[in-house]
Amino acid sequence: MHAKAVTIRAKATTKSAAVGVLYRSHQFTVHRSSGNWRHIADKTTGITGWVSGTYVHRDVATSLD
Repeated sequence: MHAKAVTIRAKATTKSAAVGVLYRSHQFTVHRSSGNWRHIADKTTGITGWVSGTYVHRDVATSLD
């Protein structure tokens, strides 16, 4: 995630009600996608909802042992 925090929404639209905030330091799981939206579960707070895929990116670590 590149922003400090993003709004977690009830539905995959900016007009939907906010249900929480996902902070950069939080661990989360992406359950599914709809267009550019990601349905996530915030492991830190337990909140589930939709965040814009513009702000959420998958980090991939590679070991070169």
